[in-house]
Amino acid sequence: MQHENLGPAERIILQLTSYSDHMVHNRPGMITPEPTSPIGVRWQPVTHEREPDGSVVVYKLVKHGKRRGQASAERVRVGVRDGDGGICDDRGRKVATYRKAGIFPEVATWLYRQATEVWKLDNEFAARWASWAFAQDNRDLKVVLTALMLVQSRKGEPVMDDGAVLFHDEDFRAVGEAMILLGFDNLAKTATEQQRAELATLRKRALDPKLVRRVHDLLRVPAVAAINRELGFGRSGRRAFLGRWPKAVDKYLRFREANPMLLSNLVRAGYTNAVRGLARQVGYKPAGVAFFEALRWRQVQASDGRRTMAIAAELAKAESWDGLSEEAICNKITAERMSFKRVVGLLPKEIGLTRAIMAAAIEQGCLSDKELVIQTPTLEAMGLLEIQDVRQRWETAVRAAEDQRARNIALNVKHKATKEMLQEGADAAVQKAVEEVVRGLRVYFFIDISSSMDDSIAQAKRYIEMFMHSIPLEQLHVAVFNTAGREITIRHRSAKGVQHAFRGVRAGGGTDYGSGVLALRNHAPKQDEDSLFIFVGDEEQYVGFDQQIEQSGLRPMAFGFVRMRNSSCSAVRDTAAQLGIPCFLIDEQTFDDVYAIGRIVRAVVAATPVGQATGAIKRKSLVEQILETKLLQKPVWAA
Repeated sequence: MQHENLGPAERIILQLTSYSDHMVHNRPGMITPEPTSPIGVRWQPVTHEREPDGSVVVYKLVKHGKRRGQASAERVRVGVRDGDGGICDDRGRKVATYRKAGIFPEVATWLYRQATEVWKLDNEFAARWASWAFAQDNRDLKVVLTALMLVQSRKGEPVMDDGAVLFHDEDFRAVGEAMILLGFDNLAKTATEQQRAELATLRKRALDPKLVRRVHDLLRVPAVAAINRELGFGRSGRRAFLGRWPKAVDKYLRFREANPMLLSNLVRAGYTNAVRGLARQVGYKPAGVAFFEALRWRQVQASDGRRTMAIAAELAKAESWDGLSEEAICNKITAERMSFKRVVGLLPKEIGLTRAIMAAAIEQGCLSDKELVIQTPTLEAMGLLEIQDVRQRWETAVRAAEDQRARNIALNVKHKATKEMLQEGADAAVQKAVEEVVRGLRVYFFIDISSSMDDSIAQAKRYIEMFMHSIPLEQLHVAVFNTAGREITIRHRSAKGVQHAFRGVRAGGGTDYGSGVLALRNHAPKQDEDSLFIFVGDEEQYVGFDQQIEQSGLRPMAFGFVRMRNSSCSAVRDTAAQLGIPCFLIDEQTFDDVYAIGRIVRAVVAATPVGQATGAIKRKSLVEQILETKLLQKPVWAA
């Protein structure tokens, strides 16, 4: 990969797009070597069973096809866990490493390393990047940048001359504090509608208590702590440096203790354990016993007798719906609007979530749009989608979707109309996410169908389908190639449309990327349009194809490259270098993450050069967006 012409924004996109796996997995998994991945390993979900002899057998969960319209997963035996965290096959050979639920350290370290590379290039740019990321929907990125800002070395120290303070350095650690503290302030009653709308957005994007704890967990990952030592952040050679995280958390908790309604809201939202964990980690000393009472946190005297507050205090009993009838529970829901999470938490086991209770919760607005979409299979099974009011509320939620979660959920519903509505909602979510950046842009997709790509054509079709939902058909052109290239015409914006277009396409022959480019030369971009090339292949070609690109007249502003397997060749990357344009590696696992597609498309397009075409629509590049972002400021109460 040629990096010489890449500035900070391009490096950011490499970080955003090269690896799409989540930094945290909330279920057990196993990791195996993966040479094509930037982090060198691959994570897969697993389950395990304890045998009568005490051994623990691990099974990986492999998705395969659909059964009666629903996605299914098969358990495949991997091996037996050993005492060192490995998984061994029947011959005793280690075939994988077992991982408990939690932070995926390889991904966490890789993401953090990319962020520090940007910080080393330009400290202020990194701080503005963090401020920009705060309003985005990428939680992993926010956690990484919050952690970096809290520990990096620009912390407002005085600049001296002959013993006199001339001025104070920039305090970028304050940006990290702001990312933790912003988003939960109460606005004055005189606030304008615009201010209230801005607050609602902040609350939506703010770090909840679990994410605040995740910042701490990230900084304690051994490899991340080593990076911080390498950069001179902190002085300890043994302990992980936390920077201002303890100070920010203390302010976070103190503000909520001083505003009981905010603390109560966190409890009602299901963050009790997370708040307790934060208090333990920073050794928080409350101002009064009300803090413990709100969290229902019984205190026990320490062995040295140092505790003086709420020891053996009687705490009010937690609210319980045990013994209530279904009708009484519905009345409770109707009388007091509460979150769906709390409703489910209070339901007696003997009653559970019934049709009437779910209907009452929907009527009272207990479910957010996202929760309504997630609960679609339950609503369908209960017959609630046949009720007009519920159906309208559900359809509104689907249309308002901000990611492609509905596409996964559609696999688990039975009715065709419901499935189609979910898929339309997923498509609309991506289209809304990228609508602005794809204006004035043509995307050219080139798929290698040489003999080495026999197993990859089906995957490539899926990639086309995912991208197609974010880019209008008239702006998307597709070609397949081996030693000869030909255009693929997609007649309908659907999975069936893609499948039909690829009928009869088989792998075979050699590899000539240039032939694929020339196959689309009749679709040159208009004078006011830019163009982006996306290649799917294994790069098995020894020479570049810049001359064919010049002949085609398609004038790409950047390459996106989905590399299907390792190769000693580098034709795509070399050609980009010869043309003097960026080449972004797009990890194929991106297409397994339906929540990332919109973000990836938006980020790749935003980071590429713009305005190469005469009169092209001016899109703000990612670097421009970041440079125009004001540095986050701590709320007034925390200054």
